[in-house]
Amino acid sequence: MKKLELRIFRFDKKLDYESYYKPYIYENYENFLKLYDLLLQVQDDDIYFKFDENENSYVKINNVPAPLSTPLEDILLRFGLKLSIEPLSTKRAYKDLLFDKNDFWEKFTLLAPFCDEENKRLYGNLEHFYYADELLEFHSEFMGNALFYLAFKIIEKDSSKKEAILKILCDKERGIFYHLKSPFDELESAIKWLCDEILRLNLFDKNLLCFKKENEGLPNFKEHLKHNFSNFNIACYNFDLDDSLKARLKAHFIAFEKAYQNNGFSLLKLNEDLTYKMASEIILDAYDSGADFLLVNNTDDFFLFDTCAKKLMQSCGREFDDFYVLSLKEFELLTQGTKPQSLKNHTLKVSLI
Repeated sequence: MKKLELRIFRFDKKLDYESYYKPYIYENYENFLKLYDLLLQVQDDDIYFKFDENENSYVKINNVPAPLSTPLEDILLRFGLKLSIEPLSTKRAYKDLLFDKNDFWEKFTLLAPFCDEENKRLYGNLEHFYYADELLEFHSEFMGNALFYLAFKIIEKDSSKKEAILKILCDKERGIFYHLKSPFDELESAIKWLCDEILRLNLFDKNLLCFKKENEGLPNFKEHLKHNFSNFNIACYNFDLDDSLKARLKAHFIAFEKAYQNNGFSLLKLNEDLTYKMASEIILDAYDSGADFLLVNNTDDFFLFDTCAKKLMQSCGREFDDFYVLSLKEFELLTQGTKPQSLKNHTLKVSLI
């Protein structure tokens, strides 16, 4: 019988210098109806393990937020039998899956004058909206998605509060226009409505907004490649190539941690230093993971990683002049033995081809 393999984040602020992941293995995992039941069993087996014993609370399963009430069967169907379980914020953890939420409640004070007890309870159930946002790692003062969703619900109930609330949300230093797309459809719908209303009422300068283009369609790689990349380590950002093409290219494709992390392009006019900080972390991750170059399929990504490369180096305090970025179209031409003229215009010079 197959076994359920867990790696659970462990840390005791009073005893541990660093966090670690402790393995647990369960054979009779079908006996657990919900994730909550599984963690209760872990706690029975390991008396020092702690978590929030509230079925409505959230943890991260393989880096995806999930409530403890989620049926374990659904989790296994999505992620398989190897699960990594962490608190929503490892940075703020003080005992295993328990973590300090003071920053979350500090943001609530911005809308507290508009709230009743029902609103406060609603906000308390939105911590996954707040902590799942990758922007917090770079901008701790950001108001947070939980506050925006709460604002939407308050206005929905009492429209007389709308303009006063929107004036708070459109703050140029930490407001709603710093929002990065989330996986929560209900949240995205609420934030879109709030942003549209702010712009309709001329409460925010539209010229500070950047709208990132969608990824381009994959070029048509020919069946016969005149040039393969057998001696290269390649990293792809925010897209992937199919396995059959990878096999024909004969390259080693690097899996790096931040391959799908937001590079902050949409914040470039609002806060360029923040964008450069976010983007530099991604390109350095690809570089440090052993890639020879970064492959992108979006002109905005190319602009940020290549055209702005010097600014990224200044931001992170490191040099990566021996690294370079290729657009997917340039890469396709190279596989046919054609050297694109555009390579001459790169900031990071393409020296290995």
